Amino acid sequence: MLLRQAYAAVLQLLRARLDLSQHDIAQTVTQSHVSQLEAVKTSATLEVSQELAEALNLHPVSFLALVHAAQDQRSAREILRLAMEELDAIELLDAALPIQPEKLSPPQTVAADKKWEAVQELKKEGHSQAEVVQMLGMPRSTVGRYWHKKTRRGSLFSAL
Repeated sequence: MLLRQAYAAVLQLLRARLDLSQHDIAQTVTQSHVSQLEAVKTSATLEVSQELAEALNLHPVSFLALVHAAQDQRSAREILRLAMEELDAIELLDAALPIQPEKLSPPQTVAADKKWEAVQELKKEGHSQAEVVQMLGMPRSTVGRYWHKKTRRGSLFSAL
């Protein structure tokens, strides 16, 4: 069963169980959008799922647990137990979580920092640039650039 189909089936089931019309749950989500969701003609965003769950007096996780239970042909209890086991295994079940994403360094910057550190470490050990080229397998121009660079993210010309 496709996730969209399971979503539509659960939405219809909940509306029937709670004796609500599409119009009754159409607060910030329009009735026509609810109709399209139930007809499997569109997908819901996280925001729409949250708004529909709230209109149905459910927590969004409860709503999505039902959707995934329908998709997997399992009970909601099984899905929630599995989710708890997975979160516990990665030690996030009871952890405080960030509310904002971190600003991550681009992979190229991280790689460049590691190269700079490797060159600087070998330089401190007294190796020549030619030896560092051989030891690290880097181009001579790259070793030369990192050799004279004073800081990881400073100007390439900071040594001048």
